Amino acid sequence: MRTDQRPLPGVGTLHLLHADDGHHVGLVHHADDRRELVVYDPADPDTRMTGVLLTTAEAGVLADLLGVDGPTVHCARLDRYAERVAVLQVLIGAGRPAMDAAVDGAVVAAVVRDDQVLVAPGRQFRFSPGDVVVVVGRPDAAMEVIDFLTAA
Repeated sequence: MRTDQRPLPGVGTLHLLHADDGHHVGLVHHADDRRELVVYDPADPDTRMTGVLLTTAEAGVLADLLGVDGPTVHCARLDRYAERVAVLQVLIGAGRPAMDAAVDGAVVAAVVRDDQVLVAPGRQFRFSPGDVVVVVGRPDAAMEVIDFLTAA
């Protein structure tokens, strides 16, 4: 199984689960905070079979049913400004050195660890599971940093 996320410009973010059996299930987190559970056709992963719009309470109940206490691997929030600058926040699940996350056009602006905010942590910094990493830069470059940080 693997997961990934994709920004949906003007809509929100798609969190997609690729199950080992070939099925694809997505959760669309809309910009207005609505959540939609989506099931895709296993024969054509771009074809949506059905979707269920969930209230915040229903999403919480579903998370409880699945036994989720919080994000287990990662989640991200994307804010885009004038299509040229993106600010992303991601909860990471694996430790990695900051120097490996260096990408031209994006920078790790801060790391939130426990109750501390570490601004511009530097190349010698090592991320830890549970850190919330804030990345600022061109949207494509910022997503590349996030992809690296959330890769298994």
